[in-house]
Amino acid sequence: MALLELQGVSRRFGGLQAVADLTLQVPEGELTALIGPNGAGKTTVFNLITGVYRPTGGRILFDGQDLVGLPPAAIVQRGIARTFQSIRLFKGLTALENVRIAHFARVTYGPGAWLSRGRPFREEEEAILAASYQWLERFGLARYALEPAGSLPYGDQRRLEIARAMATRPRLLLLDEPAAGMNPAEVEALMELIRWLQASFQVTIFLIEHQMRMVMGLCQVVHVLDFGRLIASGTPDEVRRHPRVLEAYLGQGAGGS
Repeated sequence: MALLELQGVSRRFGGLQAVADLTLQVPEGELTALIGPNGAGKTTVFNLITGVYRPTGGRILFDGQDLVGLPPAAIVQRGIARTFQSIRLFKGLTALENVRIAHFARVTYGPGAWLSRGRPFREEEEAILAASYQWLERFGLARYALEPAGSLPYGDQRRLEIARAMATRPRLLLLDEPAAGMNPAEVEALMELIRWLQASFQVTIFLIEHQMRMVMGLCQVVHVLDFGRLIASGTPDEVRRHPRVLEAYLGQGAGGS
């Protein structure tokens, strides 16, 4: 069954049609990729799913419920989290503080408890702190708990951003070019991390990626965009051989021989 479904989704910016009549599904429990040349509209799709942009047409269904019109915070509470192509950590805060922030979308105490610092507030804050340490430990980042996030090595900053997203307890995790800027060893470690996430937390993963080795090695389903339009969907092998995909990446007539 599809956990996420886009039905005829479009987005126009003035005279630019960034996404055009896009229909696709992300099956629950699977790892799905969205690929395409630069400027194809991939990140715009993620921004539409997460409420950064509102579609100019179409519906976005998550577990059967329409997300269109909801603010990003409400979409996080529904169970969708994301990372970004350019790492967006709070770099002046510690690694631990970055993960703690993710829990605030689901706190149960109100302003009165926060002001009084009473028992309900203290107990929930202690639980958040313990859970944040646990996420750092799971991602091999506990040694950086009190270090500024901006001081971590690049690959570990990526891991921290994913840990922060997972701390919101998502059912669907969107990864926007997680391998960007990584060397081959870091890419291999990232692939192992993504496999571990899927196996350990049964989270559905939808990723944008230019590293074809990662896409072909991880994903069960691949969707291909070109100029905002879906040109192919299928297994990695099916997509790899698709003539329209070859043409989009390699130029006119690339799939003809």
